[in-house]
Amino acid sequence: MDYKYVDDAREQPGLRLALTMGVPGPWSQAAKYLFEYKKYPFIAVGQKGAQDNPELFAWTGHRNAPVAVFEDEAPRVGWYEIVMLAERLAPEPGLVPGASAERAEMFGLITEIASEGGLAWQRRLAMIDVMRAAIPDPAARQLPNTLAERYGYSSAAAAKANGICADILAMLAAKLEAQAGRGSDYFVGGEFTAADLYWACFSQLVAPMAEDRNPMPERLRGPYTAPDSLVIAPILLDHRERMYERHLTLPLDF
Repeated sequence: MDYKYVDDAREQPGLRLALTMGVPGPWSQAAKYLFEYKKYPFIAVGQKGAQDNPELFAWTGHRNAPVAVFEDEAPRVGWYEIVMLAERLAPEPGLVPGASAERAEMFGLITEIASEGGLAWQRRLAMIDVMRAAIPDPAARQLPNTLAERYGYSSAAAAKANGICADILAMLAAKLEAQAGRGSDYFVGGEFTAADLYWACFSQLVAPMAEDRNPMPERLRGPYTAPDSLVIAPILLDHRERMYERHLTLPLDF
């Protein structure tokens, strides 16, 4: 990914996307793919994970990624805001169903995948727990401690994380099974939507793709990989495979 510095990007017109550099952060990957799928041009702005990012904060009021800034409009940071911005800027090909019932279903699925308390949130708590346990010296736990402070980590919350993840994964698998029974390969209706895109990206938090497709830092591959106790139904990974084959590019670019 060709990243620009904040000071260079903020003076440019059009869409600027602040994305986490060097890791396959699923929130950033999903935001990037929204606009790549729609072939809408953007300037990628580098954000450093778990750091203060003072230049980004001075520009947008946010330290984390993704942040979408279009022209002089207010920065957008939530996944829903970014999905709707993509739909407005490039209505075709659409990623949001036109029918309200399907739209509500799709946004509900992404909420379970990407919002606070959802699959990715719980996986992050579990990863913080793993990273803290792997560093015996409390004084050397700068990264996990920074993440713990930002995302509400506690040992009690981490202890519940895998159970919540298991419930969400089972729900997603059941949804795909039901859709397969209707002759569909997708989460909602019969076409590719943002729900399929978000699952493909966020699945890397439980089953990262191999090095040639997801060239992530090796030190993160272990924490990203779900424990054996967390069952990932084959239909979920089969779905991911189809989405990348049909709609999304590989290898992951970050």
